[in-house]
Formats: sequence, structure tokens, C-alpha cells
Amino acid sequence: MEGQWLGEFSGMFSGTVRLELEERGGRSVGCAYLFYSPTDDLPGFMFNLDIPIDLPTSTEVRTVYLHSDGGIMTQEARERAEASLTERFHDLPIPEKLQVTIEKHGDDIVIRYAIADGKPEAIALARSSLQGPSNLVARADLTTWDQFREWAVQRRPRNYLFRGQSKPYKLSTTFHRTWRKNLQRWILEDVPVLYGAMSERISYPLQLGNMTHNAAFWSLLQHHGYPTPLLDWTLSPFVAAYFAFANVEPNDPICPRIYIFDQTKWNERYVKVGFTADPSPPQLIVLESFNFGNPRATPQQALAAVTNVTDIEEYIRQREIQDGQEYLTVCDFPTAEAPRILRELELMGITYGSLFPGLDGIAKDIKARFFAQDR
Repeated sequence: MEGQWLGEFSGMFSGTVRLELEERGGRSVGCAYLFYSPTDDLPGFMFNLDIPIDLPTSTEVRTVYLHSDGGIMTQEARERAEASLTERFHDLPIPEKLQVTIEKHGDDIVIRYAIADGKPEAIALARSSLQGPSNLVARADLTTWDQFREWAVQRRPRNYLFRGQSKPYKLSTTFHRTWRKNLQRWILEDVPVLYGAMSERISYPLQLGNMTHNAAFWSLLQHHGYPTPLLDWTLSPFVAAYFAFANVEPNDPICPRIYIFDQTKWNERYVKVGFTADPSPPQLIVLESFNFGNPRATPQQALAAVTNVTDIEEYIRQREIQDGQEYLTVCDFPTAEAPRILRELELMGITYGSLFPGLDGIAKDIKARFFAQDR
């Protein structure tokens, strides 16, 4: 059994739970993360799991205390937190050990665990899946390229992020599209191995553990094809349009899509100075990292968002419902407009060669110039 499951709980306390499992060696291995609402003023906790693939199952786990906004507590910080909790509740609501039962109900999961007073808590978790079509409905006011272009040039620069896709599949990172789901393992195992293998070829000295440097190194991995928990965006609506239309077939009935993300509204509510990807509540954090060693980033006006959720669209939609805001919209355009759009973009200086500097970019641009049948 592998995947990611998300859930919320309420009652005396409220909060979120995230479960991530991978199949390794005939077992399901991963982590569970529980975070309380900020108003509860409680630390979160996580525990590791190594359980049979077939459910139900019961196991004893050790809790690891987490800061309420993310990050693992040191032993000293945990002791201070335990002293405060004991004073408040006369007993620890988050004991060192928990007896956990995990049950499967269709695609969903129920986690049961016993807290200090012995009463079992049950939390239902829904599978975060990329199966099925995107649920986003295209904007009715931006149905043609002319409308979109006019709208785009009237926006204030940097208020919005854009992403172009030739198909309207759900938003998700390259990491979450693989069979891998245990983000903690990716950070603790993959990243150090990659850094060791690549460090001699990196001119800028990086320090793993520094959040800014982590963002820079992860971005470098992303742009060299290694799966990461980053989702690429651009500040330019026209760069996004190029990625949406560059490889479409003229008669394809599936429309290319441009995503529009209101980062100004989002960051007003969810901005973080730093980020901790795995031991954190469900999140989507926009990053502006160093562009060292990545000559594509500047011409693409690239930014990335780091996330620990599989289905980004659904996560944003839930935040929209909760906040009474609109953060993410989409525009779908007919493929028949592709030749005209690409010609306009070329006049703007947006081509494969300008976005991907190097010999490959030059060759592809000249190939398009001399081999295109419509010229």
C-alpha cells in the first residue's frame, strides 16, 4: 500500500493529519504527521511506520515532537514542551509511545490511537490522488488569446504566477507523480547522495540545512530532471503560453491550459520566511531561490513552489473555501490558435532558444525556422 492521505479532526482540539507510505521490501514504510490548530497552542508530532501492506494492522510507535508551524524539536525543546503540557493538562496529551491501529476503507484510511486518558481517537484520512481529470473550470472571460493578452498586460508585474501545460492534468510535483511518497526519506537519503555526487560541479558553495541553500539546490535538481517536491512557475504570462503551446498538435481536441496563481493574495496569508518541507502542516510555499548553475531560470523568469501535498489543486481549493478567496484560475485555449500564438511569442523574443540557452536551443530554433510546414 502506497500513497498520501490527508485528514482533519475537531473536538476539544482540531488540526490536520498527513500520512505518507511507500512499498519497500514487501511492507508499507513511511511517516504520519499531526498538527494542531494554532489556537490550541500545542506542539505537533510525527511517528514513523513500518507495517504490513495488508490492513488492518496495529503497532506501537514513538512520537517525535514538532514545532507548531513545522520542524522537529530538539530534545531540550521537547522537554520544555512536555513540562508546559503537564502543567496545563496534569498529564501529557502527547505521550512518548502510542498504540496505533490503521484500517483501510476503500481508498481512504482510518487511524486510531490511544491518548493519555486511554480513550481511542479515530481520524479519517482521504487519499490525495492524481487520478481523474482536473476539476478546475476555465475562466469564461479569457477564452481567446486576444482576451488573455489584453488581460495580462494590464496586470501589475509579480502579482501573479503563471504555468503553461499542453494538457489540463492536475497540478502536482515531479516527486509526487512517482511511486515515491515519503518526503522525509527523499530529504534524508536522496538529497545528501545527490549533493555528494554533484558538489564538485557546483561552483557556488552550498550548505545543506540552510533553507535558502536547500531551495537553490532543489531547484538545480528540478531543472536537471531529478524528481523534487517543487512545482515550476513563471512570472511571465507569455513564457507560460510558450510552454502551453510549444508542442501541441493542431487537431488535438484537448486544450492547452495556462494556470494563473494569485501569489499576492496567497502570500498575504501563507507566506513563510523559511520552509520545512516534510515535518510541516500541509503547505504550498512560493520560493525565490538563487539561480546559480541554472542559466535557464532567468530567461524563463522562473520561480518554484515547494509543497508536501500530492494534489495541489484540491489543497488550494480547500483553502479558497476556508478563506473565502480565489487564488487559482485557469484559461483553456483551442489548439488551432497555436501557430498564431507561437508567431507572436517569437516576435517577443520568446523561443526555445531564448528559454533554453545553449547549442540545443539554437538548433531547435533554426529547425523550427527551416522545417516548419506553415512558413
